[in-house]
Amino acid sequence: MTEISNQIKIKLSEIERKENIQILYACESGSRAWGFASPDSDYDVRFVYSRPVEFYLKLENQKDTLECELNEVYDISGWDVKKFLLQLNKSNPSIFEWAASPIVYKTTKEWNEIAQVMNNHFSKLKSLHHYNSITKNNLKRFFAEKTEVRYKPYLYNLRQCLACQWIMKKNIQPPIEFDVLQAACLPEELKESAGILVERKKSIGEKETGLRIREIDLYIDSVVSEVEEYLKKNAEKKPSEYDELNRLFLKVTGYR
Repeated sequence: MTEISNQIKIKLSEIERKENIQILYACESGSRAWGFASPDSDYDVRFVYSRPVEFYLKLENQKDTLECELNEVYDISGWDVKKFLLQLNKSNPSIFEWAASPIVYKTTKEWNEIAQVMNNHFSKLKSLHHYNSITKNNLKRFFAEKTEVRYKPYLYNLRQCLACQWIMKKNIQPPIEFDVLQAACLPEELKESAGILVERKKSIGEKETGLRIREIDLYIDSVVSEVEEYLKKNAEKKPSEYDELNRLFLKVTGYR
């Protein structure tokens, strides 16, 4: 991946110059980071950036995202650090996944300061709700009354269920690598079937379909029900707090 990684780093440098931003952190997200990319999977590059301090002092609302490239090879987009920190305050699971990516294209001392406080803002219940909601929506959209399905959402569902199991058992943010989640959370009797599913996903195109695996279906359904019961019995107790993130925002953007 060295050649493509270098190309991505060059693209990120070009984005910095063109947009007059500093990229604080850039990583791979999606199936390549999770460990089950298809032969035609694109590169989902996500980054966090800051602008000159004057940008944040303007009265009018400012754009807080950048969509830089979207084609068959690359999907490159970024969030302004202010948006990122606001989403961190909401414990958005997607940004925790970015931070945990095993494929990092750029990091900085400013990002290291952000990373050090992220666990302070992790919400177990918000993450469970996020992963479970995506799974339920996928089941309705891709799986209802179908005997053959796309393996992409199939593996996404399984990974999300494993992430939920990890959160309920360990009370911490789950890793994003499928192999790590599977080793820790998937029942032993399902690992062979899961391995078959992963190998099928890796060997066929993103849109190709195949037969469902009954024992995997039953496991996904059981975890969805388990999470729903868990959420009914537990309530969020920690209020949102901005003090730490406000101080961090001022420091990272160079205001103080």
